[in-house]
Amino acid sequence: MSFINQSLITFLTLIFSFQLSFAETWVEIGADAEALYFIDTDSIQWEKESVRVAKKAVYSKVMTEELGGAKRVFKQTLGIIEIDCKLRVNRVVQIDMLDENGVSLWSSGYMRTRPWEKVLKNTHAERTIDYVCSDQSAT
Repeated sequence: MSFINQSLITFLTLIFSFQLSFAETWVEIGADAEALYFIDTDSIQWEKESVRVAKKAVYSKVMTEELGGAKRVFKQTLGIIEIDCKLRVNRVVQIDMLDENGVSLWSSGYMRTRPWEKVLKNTHAERTIDYVCSDQSAT
């Protein structure tokens, strides 16, 4: 393959990837005393027995937690949630703390060995499972 063809393929791949990374459709999934919760319906990815989705919490006040040996002040979190629809359990496999403008202040990175957690009734986690698992078109 010529250099021009390789360059064109690389350029088109980068453009396509760039567009995919900005495809977001946030749907409010619930609220509690601390935050509003949203899922990105464009991020739903089915993998055999489980599904992953991006989930965001927007807190009503600034939050502070000690992470990575330092205090972090954040207003939002963005997580990747893995769900087992049949067992109705979930786990957070990545979490980022964001400032009020959505800029990442801290990231856990991908966490391979997170434990599965039972989803409690009448919570935003249950509404997340109900919404994501009802999308059977991808299975």
